[in-house]
Amino acid sequence: MNINLTPRLSAVASLVKGDGIIADIGTDHGYLPIYLIQTGKVKRAIAADIGQMPLENARKSVKESELEDKIELRLSDGLNSFKPTDADEIVFAGMGGTLIAEKLAEIPWVKDERFHFIFQPQSRAEDLRRFLFENGFEINCEVATHEGRRHYITFDARYTGKISEFSQSDCFIGKLTHSEDAHKHLNQQLSRLQKKYKALKDRENDEEIEELSQTISSIERFING
Repeated sequence: MNINLTPRLSAVASLVKGDGIIADIGTDHGYLPIYLIQTGKVKRAIAADIGQMPLENARKSVKESELEDKIELRLSDGLNSFKPTDADEIVFAGMGGTLIAEKLAEIPWVKDERFHFIFQPQSRAEDLRRFLFENGFEINCEVATHEGRRHYITFDARYTGKISEFSQSDCFIGKLTHSEDAHKHLNQQLSRLQKKYKALKDRENDEEIEELSQTISSIERFING
């Protein structure tokens, strides 16, 4: 069973450093770890999911690919069934940014510079970036892509222990570079923020409104820049 990744998962694979063991949290059918093994990018993988049914789907895929000796299947709620020595790279894809942040907050050992994280939040990427900024992680690279009508943001990060100042606009823009997919993604976020601003704009002397206005302006400048 040879795997050809969709654009969404290809974006994740493009940020994998390789040569070690990767953990795919929320693996679903297990296509990402299978692809990474088949292409020689990683030596071993752990395909984890919170649900028994997705894990069984992954088990079938792994068996069809004859990779049972290189891919371990693990039932796990986030990283709760993992030890710090289990993997070098950790992927969180297929869940919202708020939930990913919550799962990271549950595990103290993730604050270690030896781990390379790859994230693809399905929503609320700004919540995940805010968590990373506040907890000493540094985002390295961001990739914008699309699959059908949906746009996806994928980025990698590593713990440095350095907590830098950041604005709300940083949480929305991150380290995106100019591309059609990045602009379309940010236009969607802009529409959401503008609706929120209209609902709140009659409140006087409100710091939230001022911050929201500045964020909208920053995103507009980025898109038009």
